[in-house]
Parts: sequence; structure tokens; C-alpha cells
Amino acid sequence: MRAILITATIMLAAIFGLAKVSVAAPDSEAVTECDKLASHGSDPERVAPGVSQSSMRKAAAIAACLADTTIQPENRRLRYLLGRAYFYSGRAEDAMPHLIFSAEAGHRQSQFVLGYVYDSGLQGVEQDKCKTESLWLRSARQGRFAALVSYPHHVVRGQFEDCEVQASIAEIASFLATAKGMASDYYRRMWTADVTEDFNSYKKGR
Repeated sequence: MRAILITATIMLAAIFGLAKVSVAAPDSEAVTECDKLASHGSDPERVAPGVSQSSMRKAAAIAACLADTTIQPENRRLRYLLGRAYFYSGRAEDAMPHLIFSAEAGHRQSQFVLGYVYDSGLQGVEQDKCKTESLWLRSARQGRFAALVSYPHHVVRGQFEDCEVQASIAEIASFLATAKGMASDYYRRMWTADVTEDFNSYKKGR
């Protein structure tokens, strides 16, 4: 199934002229102890039930994810989970290399999370709106709901004006149309509708 999705992503990029899509080899879908202890409920690539920040046994998650990433160092999902466990433990310096590796390897959840870290300057990480823009654009192009809405939200507020705003008006509109189709609950529908309204006003002023 994942191979089919990867092929479809590449074909869509070619057909619609989107930015180059660099797709890493699929990670193993075997469920590890790291997955069991540190999976995020909103991660589209998770292979185990999500664990909230408050219920995560952080020391155990770090130990498990360290062990599993030693065996599978190129597994972007596991590297993200190790970064997540470190970050929730207040260890941003340890977390960042794993989040960066995972994001660069194409893990859309890691791309969104790392962009959020840069956007908010969490745990002393230096704020960088342009890194946020690049990461969220990549995540949105892979269909991560939060990025599909957050990217347009920031664009219309001018928060990426000093960056290379790489998405066209047409592509941003497609992000919001995709998000609308994915909005399965009241709050997601409301958030998508609000950002779409702001974006339509933004288009008129350009």
C-alpha cells in the first residue's frame, strides 16, 4: 500500500508541476517497542496506537527508541519518535538531530513538528520562519493536514514575507481544498473554513 502511495505522489508532482518530490525508501512497518511507547496519534505513518505527551513514559521511550534506532538508524519514523521522546523530556539539544534527520528523510509529521519548533522557538531553539516555511510546504505537499492549513494561515498573515514563498496561489488553494476533504470533525472544519476565508480575501488583494 505504501509503495502505491509513493508512486501516486511522484505522478501527481509530475502532472501538476509541483516542486521536486524526494521520496525515501519506505520504513519497516514492523512494530517496535519504540513505536509502542512513543507513537504520535496524528502521525500518518505510525504503526502503533498514539501515546500522548502526558501518558508517555519518557525514560522508557528514550531507551527503547535508542535501542531500535541503533538497529535501524535510517528509519525516519523511529528517529522522529526518538526526537519526540527527547523533546518531551526537555532535551531539545538531543532531540533536534533526530527531528532534522527524519524531516530531511521525508517524514511529514516530523516536518510539521520541526517547523512548529522553529516557528515558536520552543525550548530555546532559535526561531526561524523561513525554515518553518520550507518544512511546512514539504509536509503540506505530502498531505499532512496540519501543514495544509498552517502554511496558508501564515502566508496570508505575511509571516513568510521575508522568505522564499515557494507555493503559488493555485497550490495554496489546492492545500485548503485537500484539507477541507480531510476535515472530519467540527474543529478541523471550522479551522479550515476560517483560513480559507482569510485566503480568499488575501487573493483579492494581490
